Amino acid sequence: MKDLHRSVLAIVAAMMTGAATGQSANVQRCEGKDGRVTYSNTQCPEGTVPVRKVNTDPPVSVEAKKAAQELANKDAAAAKQIEKEKAQQDARDRKQQEERARAEAKAKEKCDRALRDLERAKTTRAELGGRGASVEKLQKADLAIGRHEADVAKECAR
Repeated sequence: MKDLHRSVLAIVAAMMTGAATGQSANVQRCEGKDGRVTYSNTQCPEGTVPVRKVNTDPPVSVEAKKAAQELANKDAAAAKQIEKEKAQQDARDRKQQEERARAEAKAKEKCDRALRDLERAKTTRAELGGRGASVEKLQKADLAIGRHEADVAKECAR
């Protein structure tokens, strides 16, 4: 009886310590060879062996469990929404990058075309000058070169 009283006091003290600190106490059931049972929040007394840990956590109320589940569901929904928004933003960013790349490719193509046209106009002017073409044809070729140089300045300045 005295041992039982001491065991109960040890359990109560352990539970109060756990409740006061907000942590569960590490209580274990100890049994002796003669069948005596004691509980300890330290090592088992001499002549006994630890049998199992005792759960000293206070029970969770149904309301607290329900509130925790609702909070977890809200958090999961918020995380899912954030992931969805991130995926949408990533898709928008990829689309903008693709559009920029297409615009840059188109601008490069226009610049290359303007450079080719200018080179062709210069070649034509050189050929006309070598053949002794009329002043009117030479002026027309010079005007074409001027237009193509303006196109190159416009298309390749980017």
